Amino acid sequence: MGQTEGFLFEETLTGFKWIGSRALSLQTEGYRVLLGYEEAIGFSCGGIIPDKDGISALGVIATMAHAFYAKGKTLTSHLQEIYLLYGEFCSDNGYFRCDDPAIVKKIMEQMRNGGKYFDQVGTYEVDSVRDLGSPGYDSQAADKKPTLPTSSSSPMITFRFKN
Repeated sequence: MGQTEGFLFEETLTGFKWIGSRALSLQTEGYRVLLGYEEAIGFSCGGIIPDKDGISALGVIATMAHAFYAKGKTLTSHLQEIYLLYGEFCSDNGYFRCDDPAIVKKIMEQMRNGGKYFDQVGTYEVDSVRDLGSPGYDSQAADKKPTLPTSSSSPMITFRFKN
């Protein structure tokens, strides 16, 4: 959507300490931040409060609903128009927790596959890989280095699949 409409879209790590911090940085760089969100249903609307704020999000949704209703539309009908224009996105992410560092290290090494990341996981074709362990890897970056923080003590790998 950002690419089509010509506005900046950036990813951060999950959590509003990352999202809000980046929003404030973008504002000091001269950008107008319209929305910050995380997949765990957190929204920061309009750059007023750089943290998840259900009250301001409710105000924005109520204003949108009123404007659409005045045009004979609903939020649902407008959302359907957006789907038709840009497509739909489905996310099915999950987390696994393990408190044994030796097991975590072994799992991460298997996922890294000696630096030759898998191009298929089960029946799913991999579109991109971002490894925020140390030293880090991002298949979408020109230099293959992630722009997000890396950590040897909190490794995280994201596999994005083609639809």
